[in-house]
Amino acid sequence: MNLKILSLVQLQCLRLIVLFTLIFGLILSVDSGSSLAADITSNQPEVIQPPVTGLVSTLSDEVEELPSDLIRWSTYWQLCWEPYPEAKEYELQTVLVEGKSPKLKRQSDRCFRLQVASNENQKSQGLLNRDLILLMHKIQLGYRVRAVLDSNRVSEWSQVMAVGATTVSE
Repeated sequence: MNLKILSLVQLQCLRLIVLFTLIFGLILSVDSGSSLAADITSNQPEVIQPPVTGLVSTLSDEVEELPSDLIRWSTYWQLCWEPYPEAKEYELQTVLVEGKSPKLKRQSDRCFRLQVASNENQKSQGLLNRDLILLMHKIQLGYRVRAVLDSNRVSEWSQVMAVGATTVSE
């Protein structure tokens, strides 16, 4: 039985390593040519204060019962924040152990939801390895948010919120 649990933990860790390798590969594949750098520099938005505030991250679980006393479960991490005056949209930036991603996710909603753990296992095992998977995310992955305003203006970035943690910003 202990070998079975160990092999499931190793499988989940391997899945996470593959996932992070894919993410890092996408980030590193961004073209950093000089013409692109010149375009970005000349079109930098004006940054205004204050940053986005009132960030709250929560975790929620969804469990589906399957035949043969199995379950399929997923854990979702959600980040929400207070409305920013005059915001047209919001941008989120992925923050990794290695640094910040140059790619931004733009959205109009004030909440961002991400699946952070999932598995299929015996019902008696509960949410198998959930805490281990969430811990790996907390250590390696976070997000920050800023408001996008009119006239090429943006707010300062919020503080970074760790994925996989339930927290309230100050």
